[in-house]
Amino acid sequence: MKQATLLHSLAAGSALVMALTACGSGSGDETAGPQDTGAGETRTVSHVYGETEIPAAPESVVAASVTAAPVLLSLDVPVVAAGTTSPSALTDDRGFFAQWAPVAEERGVEPLPGPEISLEAIATAAPDLIVGNGFGADAIDEATYEKLSEIAPTVVYGEGDAAWTDLTEQYARALDRTERFAEITAEYDALVEESSAEVSTEHPVAILSVTPHGFNVFTAESAQGRLATDLGLTLQELPEDAAADSTQGARGDIVGVAHENADALGEATLLFVNPQGEEVGSYPDTAPLLESLPAWEDDRAFTLGPSSFRMDYYSVPLLAERLTEALPS
Repeated sequence: MKQATLLHSLAAGSALVMALTACGSGSGDETAGPQDTGAGETRTVSHVYGETEIPAAPESVVAASVTAAPVLLSLDVPVVAAGTTSPSALTDDRGFFAQWAPVAEERGVEPLPGPEISLEAIATAAPDLIVGNGFGADAIDEATYEKLSEIAPTVVYGEGDAAWTDLTEQYARALDRTERFAEITAEYDALVEESSAEVSTEHPVAILSVTPHGFNVFTAESAQGRLATDLGLTLQELPEDAAADSTQGARGDIVGVAHENADALGEATLLFVNPQGEEVGSYPDTAPLLESLPAWEDDRAFTLGPSSFRMDYYSVPLLAERLTEALPS
């Protein structure tokens, strides 16, 4: 029910369209109006690597980065091919992430060889626009951007771990999809309103993944944490001395906590982001101190499913539905 709400509800969309259309572009996504070049209308957009003149109405778009694909698909951009990652519990057998793979198949999106970018395969797809991600494992570096630009106009968005809504807005402004973005915003608001009435807020929650080296605890800056707080849940506050030396660099969306500091999770209900599909009972094999926590003793430890690892338009309703199942009011 929650997925249908987010994917199809258009309530209040027209009001948001007017608001978004009236707003000026933010830094990094300024867009010039359409220009007629004689070969069709174009528009100039700013992105991570500068400015690019792109078709005003592209008809054959390639998502060079696999994480760019769901953003483009959610905005109804005509994607003909998309990058892939190594098949795993997170993906289908083509390397598309499971939460949006059915949409890609329905729209005839061809998988590109991955996870490394294949310039030859992208050229074969004959795109009139190439879109890439600027952050994370599938990021397009500047050298690759220059090579892609020789094939077709190329834009790259995402310089940090931006919220999926912020990244979607950047794409929407660049590709003249602000009306569709307004619909997406309205759908999200409707999802939050419906789901927040169905989750229990009795206990704080800790959203985390378990690694051999410790716990990665998702903060309020993470996409998972933002959804939880939007639903009215309280994230467990961690003592300042609980953080371990992080292998995540300066990221603000995750805090590393050593296994021996498991008691920093306090009374929180434990919500495991489990990208490999593990069951709750398998985690004490890696982190035995979990079994001493109140949540474990009270059966308040739950998995959120593989799609919870990477938040986008298609995974958000799945996570909201899982939260209402695990934490019924």
